[in-house]
Amino acid sequence: MEKKYVANKAFIVNQAGKVLMLRDAGKGDHVNAKGKLGFPGGRMDRGETPQEGLLRELKEEIGVEEGALDIGPPIHVSIWGIGGDVLEKPIIGIHYLCRPRGELTITLSDEHDEIVWIDPRQSLPEEQTDHDLRALLEAYRAHEGIVVAADVAIKGRQGYGLIQLFTGNGKGKTTAGIGEAIRAVGAGKKVGIVFFDKGGDDHYFERLVLEKLDGVDFVATGRDRIHPSTGAFDFSIQDLDLVEAQRGLGEVHRMFTEGYDLVIMDEINSTTDLGMISVESVLAALDKKPEGTELIMTGRNAPQEFLDRAHLVSEMKLRKHYFYSGVKAREGLDY
Repeated sequence: MEKKYVANKAFIVNQAGKVLMLRDAGKGDHVNAKGKLGFPGGRMDRGETPQEGLLRELKEEIGVEEGALDIGPPIHVSIWGIGGDVLEKPIIGIHYLCRPRGELTITLSDEHDEIVWIDPRQSLPEEQTDHDLRALLEAYRAHEGIVVAADVAIKGRQGYGLIQLFTGNGKGKTTAGIGEAIRAVGAGKKVGIVFFDKGGDDHYFERLVLEKLDGVDFVATGRDRIHPSTGAFDFSIQDLDLVEAQRGLGEVHRMFTEGYDLVIMDEINSTTDLGMISVESVLAALDKKPEGTELIMTGRNAPQEFLDRAHLVSEMKLRKHYFYSGVKAREGLDY
């Protein structure tokens, strides 16, 4: 049977979101790794569990005691070899996502000669790194929903005119959009909001405030989907929904034409995802957005074309919701 080694590595992310890396001193069988960046950890000893092996290595390499870190799930598995020999002396590397429980004090062993904290939200410098660092960082970015994208077309830009997108299956997308609207009104800007697929007057108490604000114009489109007596939600898609979605898009065009500083297309992502309006028609509307108009798009299941077009994408993740404990939507908090 071919012999393989197992190495457990710690992918430590601090409170600032930066990742701990160590520069290899090139000792022993690490001579080929001298000067490269890697992660703390190493090969398991006989009889150890993966966590025991990882904790031992962390104490040896960076002086971190058990209890200083929360050790999470593996986020990446890779392979390299002792002395670079992947065929005859392969090592399977398992990288665990770890977070400090408090301030982390690091004391290096002689195996490493420099501590480096890197920002995974930024592009990495082109320098020598150990095995597949970039693949590991991509795995972490995917796990956390981090997108690294430098758009040179907007570098140094000031003022309004970008596209923001709030999506995800967590609570807060519309709330975030309305918060931006209030901030813009406070700055003396002209704000327009189109509520897609949110007809009816009895379920959206934020509108009672918006209608009193100078500088805000909002239009609600769509059917009232909540039954007046049973409270049941109507999930069906009818011809009227398609007509109302187009009406909402027409209101967006009007706001673009009339020179609004900020336009919010609330629930446009989900409206498109449900087929009430086409991706192409929304993209065509975006093409006509004035250069100086900021645009916010909200709703879950944003199409990839919208994500690609946006300059900011925030995803609301559902970790826990009282709804699933039997708590119904509450007046003034959820609607």
